[in-house]
Amino acid sequence: MIESGVILPISLVEARERLSEIPVVRNMNLGRRALRVLGLPIQFVMVVAVSAALVIYLGAWAADSNIETRAEAFGAPSVQTAGDLAVSPPELSADAVAWEGAFLWVCPFH
Repeated sequence: MIESGVILPISLVEARERLSEIPVVRNMNLGRRALRVLGLPIQFVMVVAVSAALVIYLGAWAADSNIETRAEAFGAPSVQTAGDLAVSPPELSADAVAWEGAFLWVCPFH
C-alpha cells in the first residue's frame, strides 16, 4: 500500500479481506460458484460433452462408411442352399463388427 510516497507492506490475508469488502468483487465470487455443474466448472463439462458427442458421431460415421464399403465390395454375397433360403458365408459378410454396431446403436443420427 502506498501512503504519501511510502510503501507499506500488507499481508495477503489483509489484502483479500479488503478486496472482499468491495461489492463488485463480492458479486464476482458468487458468480463463479454459480457456474458449476456437479461441482465442476461449466466450461469443463461443456468441453467434455461436446467432445463425447463428436467422438460418437464421427465413430458412427466411420462405421457406416466401413459397412457401406464392404457391402459395395462384396456386392450382395449370398450362397444359394436347398430351397429358398440364402445364406451369406461369414468370411464374406458385410455385417457390422462389434465396435461398428456399438457406435451405430449409440448415435441418434445414424
